Parts: sequence; C-alpha cells; structure tokens
Amino acid sequence: MADAAFPSLPSSSTSSPTRSTVLPLWKNLLTTTPQISTVFSHSLSFVPTENFTANFTADQYVAGAPEWSLSLVGYSIGKRPFYEALLSTIKKAWQLKGDLSLLTMDDGFFLLKFTALEDYEHAWTGGPWFFFVKPFILQKWSPDFIPKREEFPSIPLWIKIMNLPLSLWTP
Repeated sequence: MADAAFPSLPSSSTSSPTRSTVLPLWKNLLTTTPQISTVFSHSLSFVPTENFTANFTADQYVAGAPEWSLSLVGYSIGKRPFYEALLSTIKKAWQLKGDLSLLTMDDGFFLLKFTALEDYEHAWTGGPWFFFVKPFILQKWSPDFIPKREEFPSIPLWIKIMNLPLSLWTP
C-alpha cells in the first residue's frame, strides 16, 4: 500500500521513451511539483555561498585562541588514514597523560587538540612520526593557520645507529 505523503515511483512500463534529466539533489528539492509541495510545508530556495561574508572584530578573532593553544595540525603523506584507525594508533604510540581530541579538517588534515602540555610537547618534539608506514607531518596551530600541504622533495630523518665503531665515523 503506497503512502499518500510520498509519490509512487514510475514503473518501467509507464516511463516515457524520452530521456529524463537527473538533477543534483538540491535542485530536485527545489523543483515545484504538486507531489513535493504536499510533503514540504515551507518553500525552498537556493542561496549561493560565494556572496556570504562573516565579519569579526580583532578581539573576537583572538578570544578563542586559548581554547586551541595546545593543538597541532597533521597530515599523512600519501593516502589519508581513516579517523578511527589514526586516533587509535596515535593513542597507542604516544601513551598520553591527558585527553586527545582528533578533528577532521579539509584536504586530509587532522587537528589534534591536547589537554596536557606534556602530551603536546611530546607530539611536537618527539618525532618524526610514522603512522601506517607513512610520515605523519605535524605543524603548530595558530589563529591564522591555513591548512596547506608542503611538497617535500625529500624528508629529513634522524637515524640512531647503536654501537657503531669509532673507526667507521668517517665521511
């Protein structure tokens, strides 16, 4: 039994031989047909986002900065790791004293927000970090931070060789 609030889908036997145009979802919602107007009690309209401007004072801009002062922004070179896997791996690798919030940002960036200064400093200075056999690049967050991937022709690594004989310490 069909619900009166939702129009039934056309069957293949009743479809016209002409090709129908498939619109993006938001445009489909904006088309006014008798069936849709019975479902929605409010009219819908599209508002382009490129005309939107938000204005903030300098005081408002700086007021929220302390909330994020123990934050780092990181990204993985190569394929972006899955959120849950990355969070679990970071917590195991760093053995945190406080809490860590991991927020997903645009373009594969993650915001790591620490509650303990000791954890923040360990993450920032203890690297280089490799998660999922790929370098994980960290940058300090600042109020004017804009996520941007650095293009590295090479990545500097610190290698510790234990018990290397002194006679081999030559160029």
